[in-house]
Amino acid sequence: MERDKKGRYSGETLSIFATKAFIIVLGIGAVLMCIFGPSIVDIIMHKATPLLPDIIRYWVMLIGGYICAALLFAVLFLLFGLVVRIERGEVFTTQNVKSLNLLSKLVFTASLSTFLIGVTCTYMILIITLAASFITSIICVIKHAFAKAVEMKDELDLTV
Repeated sequence: MERDKKGRYSGETLSIFATKAFIIVLGIGAVLMCIFGPSIVDIIMHKATPLLPDIIRYWVMLIGGYICAALLFAVLFLLFGLVVRIERGEVFTTQNVKSLNLLSKLVFTASLSTFLIGVTCTYMILIITLAASFITSIICVIKHAFAKAVEMKDELDLTV
């Protein structure tokens, strides 16, 4: 990490370090949730079911949870790459726009998955659906801003 003249870490450097650390911690938490997936589903099984009988409900939640975990690992991988590129000063690039586009699709897919699980298995999962839907819209706004900045940067490069 870079230090300023007085030996302190700059806000940007500290922010990037904290973001990377959070992504890694979240990844470790996701791995642990994958390992303990059946136990977590067993705990959730004590709640009333909206639609499905117990054995089908168990497998839908377990398989749906692992699908969401795979989506989460892909999101974390893309986020880490995005943070690394921004740290290197590669901010308004087509690669970042592509990453943000894929991120929005992955998070939207997760919101659809959690919606199906929530409606059929347990309503409490719908909270994740709402959060993922909201995050999807934020990522899309950021993606469009980055795309516009890349377009403006390309125009500026052509005029020079």
